[in-house]
Amino acid sequence: MYKAVVFDFGNVLCGLDRMAFARAAAPRSQLSPEELDAALWGGSLERDHETGRFDSHEFYQRVAQVAGFDPGYSYEEFVADYRRIILPNPDGEAGLKTARDLGARCFVLSNTAFLHATMIFENEILASIPELHILSYKIGYMKPDPRMWLKLLEYTGLDAADCLYIDDVKAYCDTAEGLGFGVFCYDKNQHFLSQILQAVLK
Repeated sequence: MYKAVVFDFGNVLCGLDRMAFARAAAPRSQLSPEELDAALWGGSLERDHETGRFDSHEFYQRVAQVAGFDPGYSYEEFVADYRRIILPNPDGEAGLKTARDLGARCFVLSNTAFLHATMIFENEILASIPELHILSYKIGYMKPDPRMWLKLLEYTGLDAADCLYIDDVKAYCDTAEGLGFGVFCYDKNQHFLSQILQAVLK
């Protein structure tokens, strides 16, 4: 039986609507929502932001340069719009509580930058149940870099075989599995995480 469950954040413990920021911010920019969304994700801007190479204020400045925000679009408005990406996922939170109640050690391992990490710690369930949060902006690299999972093992003293890793991205599950973790590739629209964990952890 597993001793620990390691949860991803986005689309596991929370929901994601990545276009939400672009829809909100595009009217204040020179780009369409689709152009703004494409500029944010999948390139060096996302990678440098989520590995902590610059802070949220510099992220705002860099996005402003790309998007051509109007001068009145403040950092505070930008942050409020960027936080729209994170949505509740009650099923993920229930799964986290189930893992705890069944005696498993619980951890979070996520590609997450500061602005979204703050939303973990504003949620008492997500902040207090996990023993440790391994977040990319804190450690300087991001999934699928194996060092993410190895850092977790280093901090916790666990063996990979002791841990069940849950993510919605198959490539990340594959990397974890290659390191010896048990894995479950979760789809919040199809699975009931509490039921899965009850079956796996009992």
